[in-house]
Amino acid sequence: MTESQDNMPIKFYIPVAEVFYSFPIHFLRIASLTPYDKSLSRILNALKENQVTTLEMAIDTTVNHLRSSRNIGEKGILVLINLLENISQKPELVIHTDHLDPVLRNELEQFKQIPSIKKQLIEMGIV
Repeated sequence: MTESQDNMPIKFYIPVAEVFYSFPIHFLRIASLTPYDKSLSRILNALKENQVTTLEMAIDTTVNHLRSSRNIGEKGILVLINLLENISQKPELVIHTDHLDPVLRNELEQFKQIPSIKKQLIEMGIV
């Protein structure tokens, strides 16, 4: 990340597909190799505490704003950036849910059945 990127909304350098904008922030677990790691849980909880509750809110914020947020440090910012890059580069992660717990997997499956989301996923060739 460059200093100029720190003041730009994340969406300007990590192009997350619009279909993911309405996804709750905890759905970022699909982009992690260790979706139930305690540090990931702390980061996602800190984002929620700071009213970053959807992926759209996450990509609309800036790194400098995150730095000034409570309980979000440099490591948390790097993890968030990494997860957003993963979902940006591999949107098909949304269909690979075997590693998720049944509750999250079910929630994600229900979300993917919302007509507008399902349509976008089909258009992307994911579903």
